[in-house]
Amino acid sequence: MNDIYHSLKKKNLVFYWTSLVLLVVLVLYPLLGGILMSFVLSATGAEVDWSRFERQDLASIRMVQVVGQILLLGLPVLFLVGLQTGEKKLFSKKNLEFLGYGHRVSGAAVLLAVTGVLLLQPFIFILIESTGYFLSYMGEFGESILDNQERLQWFLMFLAGADSFSEFLTVVFVVAVIPALCEEMFFRGYIQKNYMYSLSPAGGILLTGLVFGLFHMSPANLLPLTVMGWFIGYVYYKTQSLVVPIVVHFCNNFLSLVILQLQQENPDVSGESFIMDETIGWVILFVTLSLLLFTLVMRSFNRLFTVVRY
Repeated sequence: MNDIYHSLKKKNLVFYWTSLVLLVVLVLYPLLGGILMSFVLSATGAEVDWSRFERQDLASIRMVQVVGQILLLGLPVLFLVGLQTGEKKLFSKKNLEFLGYGHRVSGAAVLLAVTGVLLLQPFIFILIESTGYFLSYMGEFGESILDNQERLQWFLMFLAGADSFSEFLTVVFVVAVIPALCEEMFFRGYIQKNYMYSLSPAGGILLTGLVFGLFHMSPANLLPLTVMGWFIGYVYYKTQSLVVPIVVHFCNNFLSLVILQLQQENPDVSGESFIMDETIGWVILFVTLSLLLFTLVMRSFNRLFTVVRY
């Protein structure tokens, strides 16, 4: 009985501590990120205003994105893990194993997980477009959310703009590589792992997926981002490896980047044009088929692993 009491007490402590860390990060990340952006842009003489960003500001803005992710997500995670493991060396084997580095996983698992996230994209697309459609009928509240999403979309397209292949590689590093590394270390390696221990695997995945969606500060995309967070969280739970979620996250961001590039080259083509005209039947058929294939792929993925207990 005493062992059970101490076990529950430890789980409660882990839950409250993890929730406190999460709350602090959700508050400080946009605040400190904004301060860092203002400082760097002011130092370079640029306007600290989204609507006035110019091409020459891109290098500074991209640098802020990278530095912000590393300083506010990546490095703090290593310190937090060290507090939990008692290991002072940030990159010690014990700390990295806590996050999920070093756990061997088959190439088949990686391939199936990546295939899964690709097959999930049509469903995510429908969620995004459907959310925008319903928000357009929600009066001023919906309009404010859509206006915010439009500004965010403009910023992402501005950030992803590339005039050469070398610049495109830089954008891939900023938009796909760094977020995949830092966000997965924080959300899956630290937050989800602690929540799965203190709650349950399902509870940890669901809660972490939700806060992953909230973290991106895009109300219009909260549902699709949360669904993506749930999928990546499930992959982490099954593989016990942080490498696989990082690869999946990278592939998702890279695909989004490619779509942004295509939208810049073809500005007249929008998601709404695919679901609001005579092609809607084909879109539904395509999404249904992709979900069926997704189910088959995930069944194969699940067969590679035994039940993980926390």
